[in-house]
Amino acid sequence: MKILCPIIDGEVTGGNLICLRIIEESLKRGYGVVVNSPTEGKFTHLLREKGIKVYNIDTRRTFRLDSAIKLAYIIKKEGINLVHSHAPLGGTILCRLAGWIAKIPVINHVHVPYYLNINPIVRCYQFSLNWLTSRLFCVKVIAVSEFVKRKIIRQGTPVNKVVVIYNGIDLDNIRYENNPIKIREEFGLKQNQRIIGEVGRLGEDKGQRILIKAAGEVTEKFPDAIFMIVGEDLTKERDYKKKLERLTVDLGLKHKFIFTGYRLDIMNLMSAFDISVLPSTFVEGLPVVILEAMAAKKPVITTSVGGNSEVVVDGQTGTLIPPQDSDKLAGAIIYHLNHPEISKQMGENGYERVRQFFGLSQMLDKVIQIYKEVLKEK
Repeated sequence: MKILCPIIDGEVTGGNLICLRIIEESLKRGYGVVVNSPTEGKFTHLLREKGIKVYNIDTRRTFRLDSAIKLAYIIKKEGINLVHSHAPLGGTILCRLAGWIAKIPVINHVHVPYYLNINPIVRCYQFSLNWLTSRLFCVKVIAVSEFVKRKIIRQGTPVNKVVVIYNGIDLDNIRYENNPIKIREEFGLKQNQRIIGEVGRLGEDKGQRILIKAAGEVTEKFPDAIFMIVGEDLTKERDYKKKLERLTVDLGLKHKFIFTGYRLDIMNLMSAFDISVLPSTFVEGLPVVILEAMAAKKPVITTSVGGNSEVVVDGQTGTLIPPQDSDKLAGAIIYHLNHPEISKQMGENGYERVRQFFGLSQMLDKVIQIYKEVLKEK
């Protein structure tokens, strides 16, 4: 069997990392894999280093019907048996059309609910295309959370085709040094300083701005607290990091924030965190970074948006707060810093919850089983 995996873009994102785990498992089982990415970036470079062929057909716009034809050509050229798309709505629709042209089954993996244009005419066009192609040219839709499932059904996807498969993380093979002393030394921090960390691409929807606003109240009570923001600026103009840095200056908090930029050693950094936060302001599917924090036995403070509340159990594995509320975020951070033993127990509980419900092998077995069922039906 040979699989075509169209992805969102060439950058390292949670959805792309989940796709990578599925690709690795497919290769391990002897399947062939080809990837299509509309753009180049660190993730596509990583794929090529692993010997995976990557095409660059632009699937970012629904109206690019020529891209569907090009994908169909690749399917025929490469001898593809199955399309497993991880692309957003535009790419999803084009992949469905390509599969129909090439007469092979298509599975869609939805990491966040589809974005529908605010223009009512374009929105109606997108909804109609999704409604039609999901019924005619798609055999299965994988949603990463119950929230995503409910949302995409309202966006036109038939309920009988949607199955929930939670993202997973491999607790047994997580490789990191677990050496917080080394991390603190790297950034010139004292060993007793509290570190509140956020990991994720820089952007308005990830809530770094909310964390910066909350930091003032936290540092009044914990003057030694340091905030570490880990992630790359992937905004269109690549100037969001500068805006965040200006905000720290305006609030007199520049010396309290460390912007690490892109890092490969996420788990090493998390080993030094006292608390992991993700104050998302917009919809999340099921963030891999929360699973990583829980795997590192860190208490998680996050907003009750999207699938976050399906991972974090409020008061047991962390704290859920409303989005866009810097005061509530500050209060939650202060509570955790004031109660280190409770926070430690939440971290332990989070680790056990990941082991029970969000294991990588569970996710991969379910995906491979869908592959087998789909090809058997074909």
